[in-house]
Amino acid sequence: MEVIERRKKERIELAMEFVRSLEELRPLTAIVIGSTARGYFNEWSDIDVVIISNKFPDDPLRRFDLVEKPLRPGIEPIPLRMSDLLRLVRKRAPVVEDMRQGVFLVDELGVRKILEQVHENEREK
Repeated sequence: MEVIERRKKERIELAMEFVRSLEELRPLTAIVIGSTARGYFNEWSDIDVVIISNKFPDDPLRRFDLVEKPLRPGIEPIPLRMSDLLRLVRKRAPVVEDMRQGVFLVDELGVRKILEQVHENEREK
């Protein structure tokens, strides 16, 4: 178990280095989701990083232009705007729960609070 925790920590630090290079997108929220966040990754697994910033363009394909240069091997960015997050919340998309349970690297937009409120509202139903 020790080895897995050490490797998870290394993967999280790699993701954090990537996020630190995204200064022009601040304020932002960055969350590691998927197998890395859950601890069920292997050497071929990528590191899924949700990046939420309103500085991303409306066109989802153009968003990758802003994260391509600082991208590191093994990182899979998922660029979203806050409006995309809110749409996913309204649709009850499974990725919303993945984000809530993910590893928050930076949360300058208060996304954790939003996701916790959504979770509490769902539990009350």
